Amino acid sequence: MAVLAGKGDSVDAVVDQVLATRDRVLVERGGVPAVVIMPARELEGLEYTIDLLSEPKAVRRILEAEAALQSGNLYMGEELAALDPDARYVPRAVMGGVTLLAGARSGGGDRWGLVGSEPARKALDDLQSHVADAARRFIFGELLDDPIGAGVELCGFLARRLASRVETALVIYRLDTVKHVVRLVEVLSIGGVVGRHDIHRW
Repeated sequence: MAVLAGKGDSVDAVVDQVLATRDRVLVERGGVPAVVIMPARELEGLEYTIDLLSEPKAVRRILEAEAALQSGNLYMGEELAALDPDARYVPRAVMGGVTLLAGARSGGGDRWGLVGSEPARKALDDLQSHVADAARRFIFGELLDDPIGAGVELCGFLARRLASRVETALVIYRLDTVKHVVRLVEVLSIGGVVGRHDIHRW
């Protein structure tokens, strides 16, 4: 962590440094640590992680959904295509006849593939209809177009997972960068519990 002690450093230069390196900058006042400057996405990931870890039931659901994915209790191919509210998802078969990759009816070749856990599919069914619809549009749209930009990385015990808030739902997923596939782990109904921290904007 870099330390910024003087008033001579430009705020813009510090922000540029933080965004370029993803390092945190500790700002001291009178030789005493006062505040930390860090990327907003990293802060959001930390906040989601803290909120989730304070809800043991949510953590248990995430772990159970991942176990379902690993054991083959998953949704893929045509089953997933049937969940796309805008019918954009077109499964493509790859080696061994296993359907892993997704195309788009509009011809987007860089879209990621998708597999989902059975618990995630059931969770989508249990959401309020307008939230479920928004979550499905997000999953089959923004998430498959740019899964790295669509979510924030979780930390600590929940590392190597990403999360994205959609209305009152939190979509939890992992990325298989080798196969270019999003692994939809779980969809949690969170209401106001997760990711609602007060931030004052400058």
